[in-house]
Amino acid sequence: MESNGAWYIAFSVIFTIYAVDLLFLFIVSLFATAVEHFVPPLTTQANRDARRLAKAQAKALKASGGGAKAAHKGAKKAGGKASSNGSNGSADLAIVVDANGAAAPAAVAAGALGADADGKVGLDGLEERFAHLRELYGGDYPKVLIQLPMYNEDAHCDLIIHRCCKIQWPAHRLLVQVCDDSTREAVRKKVDAAVIACLEQGHNVQLVRRDNRSGFKAGAMVDGMARVEDQGFEYVAIFDADFEPPADFLYSTVVHMMRDDNCAFVQTRWTFTEAPTLLTWAQKVGLDFHFAVEQRARSFLGHFFNFNGTAGVWRVKAINDAGGWESDTVVEDMDLSLRVYLRGWRSVYLHDVECRNELPSTLSAYKTQQFRWLSGPMQIVRKSFANIFFSKEISLLGKLNCYWFFCRYFVFALVTLVALLATPIVMWLDPWVWGFPTIYFLVSANVAVVVYLYFTLLSYVFLLFSVVLGYFKLWAMISGILGLKKSKSWKVTLKFAADGSGGNGSWLRQYHKPYALEMALFVYYAVMLGFSIWYCIWGLVAYNSIMALSFLVVSFGDYFL
Repeated sequence: MESNGAWYIAFSVIFTIYAVDLLFLFIVSLFATAVEHFVPPLTTQANRDARRLAKAQAKALKASGGGAKAAHKGAKKAGGKASSNGSNGSADLAIVVDANGAAAPAAVAAGALGADADGKVGLDGLEERFAHLRELYGGDYPKVLIQLPMYNEDAHCDLIIHRCCKIQWPAHRLLVQVCDDSTREAVRKKVDAAVIACLEQGHNVQLVRRDNRSGFKAGAMVDGMARVEDQGFEYVAIFDADFEPPADFLYSTVVHMMRDDNCAFVQTRWTFTEAPTLLTWAQKVGLDFHFAVEQRARSFLGHFFNFNGTAGVWRVKAINDAGGWESDTVVEDMDLSLRVYLRGWRSVYLHDVECRNELPSTLSAYKTQQFRWLSGPMQIVRKSFANIFFSKEISLLGKLNCYWFFCRYFVFALVTLVALLATPIVMWLDPWVWGFPTIYFLVSANVAVVVYLYFTLLSYVFLLFSVVLGYFKLWAMISGILGLKKSKSWKVTLKFAADGSGGNGSWLRQYHKPYALEMALFVYYAVMLGFSIWYCIWGLVAYNSIMALSFLVVSFGDYFL
């Protein structure tokens, strides 16, 4: 059969669309980086100034022989004791430990962070560090709610409570709300112990439990918000259980929303805790690209981008204006982000504010996460396709940008199909002949490799990993588009508080069964390899060998990754 190059041209167009999108976002992100360097946000400049003084402060503390530290600890302890006696500050927050819908209020005063008699709170230098922002608060700080939705998070359920109680903000203007849907008794006891410990230390903590999981994570946050709706909270920060927010998180984020009344949410950058395995390394590269390029570029351009579900702050008014959290998709974060955008709100991504978290350390956990992340956007396409078109609050360009945001999922799905069809097309439908179509195909297929070189020299390995897992993601997309039952279940991604050494989840790898989809694709590429050898097409021999080996490894992923 003679080659006319039509297949290669078609494939090249798909790769070109994918490559142009990557290059555009990459260039915009570089420009945004340069702008932020020369004209940094206020909080970024404050952080830089603080880092310049860090060494001098460390030397001063060391020279003091620990006296200042001991004095500070004593003052903090005294403040906590005064707080527990209700003698300082304003006890305007009801602290509730709620097991079955019955509230048990206990007032905790404003001395959790060492308040004085006037309710002024010493924040270990943070107040001084951000002193130039004080006028934005109009004499007092806005009330902030920190929500911690969780469900059987055995490894992190208590840790996140203690971590969030270290976030510094005037105590009488802050409440940490634990929305615990856990069903395992051991997990519930760990949560109870952590909440009681933090209450005894003088922190404002509220534990809320439901007798069902209606609405999953979205339902838990709606329930939590309803319990404090009359307490005047202006902002709500959200953290998943495995995150480690820095102490200055609220100081670094809320100010941006105070400066812009039209800002619906602030999203911060994720960083990661694990020592790298192949699996966590590939996830890190992909997420680094997502935050450093995609989120940064879209935020800079004022385009739609989604809240990532955690490590961010929402304006309560914006949530209510868009209709609140809804649970008819498994990506309630992206759904609400789109609805506030269609209502005319804008959002901000802060690359300089980092929040550490744990990546899924087993392939089964990773696939659970990715199934939700890929099926959910397809549910939104079904739900909101018409809503985007009929929105009166955004321009035509904004609508096209929203549509393209979701079209990108389909473009990558086509890329994975190209990888699947390449061998039979070259062997039987359109034999390889050097010329413009095939050269165009090779160049367009490798542009993405060049872009990812900015993040890793092993960009070929990363893209191979992405393509191999792409078929599972394609199945997730199909499930979401068709509304299959599997796409409607909200499964928590299993985390182990792992440090990369195997951790508590090593036993999973000992008993894991091969993944059927990847095993079937291994058989497919093994057959294609046999044909390639038979026809002596050595380029395809190399390609099919790599693909067959990759699918074999992934099919036994928890043994090898």
